Amino acid sequence: MKLARPAKRAARLALSAAAAAALTVGLGTAAQAAPTLNTDPIPDNFDFSDCPTLPAGSDPNFSRCVSVVVTSGTFHVGAFDQAIDKPIQMTFANAYNPETFKYTAVFGKMRAEKMLVQPGLFGDPLLTAVYAQPEFAGVFDQPTSADFHIKMGLKIRLVNPFLGSNCRVGSDSNPITLELTTGTTSPPAPNTPITGEAAKIVRTDPQPTVRSAKHVDNSFAVPGAKGCVFGGGVADWLVNQVGGFPSAGGKNTVIFNEYMVLKPYSQL
Repeated sequence: MKLARPAKRAARLALSAAAAAALTVGLGTAAQAAPTLNTDPIPDNFDFSDCPTLPAGSDPNFSRCVSVVVTSGTFHVGAFDQAIDKPIQMTFANAYNPETFKYTAVFGKMRAEKMLVQPGLFGDPLLTAVYAQPEFAGVFDQPTSADFHIKMGLKIRLVNPFLGSNCRVGSDSNPITLELTTGTTSPPAPNTPITGEAAKIVRTDPQPTVRSAKHVDNSFAVPGAKGCVFGGGVADWLVNQVGGFPSAGGKNTVIFNEYMVLKPYSQL
């Protein structure tokens, strides 16, 4: 039996609302509100200027832009063990298509300041002032899951006058691929499982509604450095030897303590 157009539209809206509700469960609902273990102050501002353009056919009423601020955490890659002491901002979209009833994850932008590598990493006073700056490396997906799973590709730019401007660990073609979860990891040895924190609402007044979460991954591998010393690769061997790159899966860890705000595209 064929549905009349008004009935089809009503059914589509009902399914869209159900899909939006299902997505919200993964991002934390009011019923999950509880004191957060993240002791960092909630950021004063969540920037939506980097929200990506929605794919054709997306419904702006049910598509959401997500603004995330990582306020603290850890980057442990190879011999590089760095506390995150400056905010990392990420923006992405959950684009909903009412014809297919599917969400598509679309990455917007990552903004991160360079962070000073801990003293002594390179063992020479002239080279200890090395900074690390995480950058997006072209891989992004957000499969539907209860553990707020995010797949993301990163590369780390090493900043120092002697290393030039193109010295990076990972690249767009060979990224550090994170499988971030708020659940529990299953890493290869020698790492052992670690657990994140599910998204939960931590503030509703004043608006906007703010959620907190902790994403973790300690299963990923890290490729070697490339392009060091003015892009020529002359110092790749030295950076890899001292930095412990490449580094096999089970020897690296990322922890993101984060706050996030969601907005429907119809309200941007």
